[in-house]
Amino acid sequence: MDAPVAPPPKPWPARLLGWMGAEAPKLIASIVVLVLGFWIKDSVDLAIKQRQLDLSYTKEMLSLLQKLNEEEDLAKLKNASVVLASFGEPALPALLMELRRTDLHGVAAVHGLEAMAVREPALLCRALPPLLLKRNQHYGIDAHRGLLQLVGDNGCVKALPLLRRYRDFVNAAVAGQPAELRRRIGGDIPAPAEDFPRLKKAVDEAIANLE
Repeated sequence: MDAPVAPPPKPWPARLLGWMGAEAPKLIASIVVLVLGFWIKDSVDLAIKQRQLDLSYTKEMLSLLQKLNEEEDLAKLKNASVVLASFGEPALPALLMELRRTDLHGVAAVHGLEAMAVREPALLCRALPPLLLKRNQHYGIDAHRGLLQLVGDNGCVKALPLLRRYRDFVNAAVAGQPAELRRRIGGDIPAPAEDFPRLKKAVDEAIANLE
């Protein structure tokens, strides 16, 4: 008669739990609490460090904005705009505010937006084209040319329908009917006979770049 086959040995975790008996649940609970404690501590430490980093970035951006507001040298303004652009999307509103200005600050803002487009073209393609058709008159005709250049140079293909509609307004202005375009451009246009054709050239080039 064959000898009975011995059952296979239990896995070591099962043997350990059997050996510990009633103490096993307490140990497991302690381990869980310990792991959760370390995880929560790391999460809190990470949140604190992130908050400190955000505050540091905010201070640096405020310092750059102060410099932009006070500076009048074009080269220094461009440098400050490029550094500001390195902060990415949080810097976009500040650069667009600078773009509204009709002096060297507006020129420097375009430079900064060009730098931002190198890293985040999708952001500019999403944010800039709608500004051309808004009836808020926040941006002068020079700013509109800058916006068209940025949109056309950075592959904003989805903006083509908007640009074609904008071109209709520009063509009407060149033909002596500037009402729709003027609703979208702020400030004075001292030489419409020259400024409107220059704007037409800018929008034509932007569309040609994207088609």
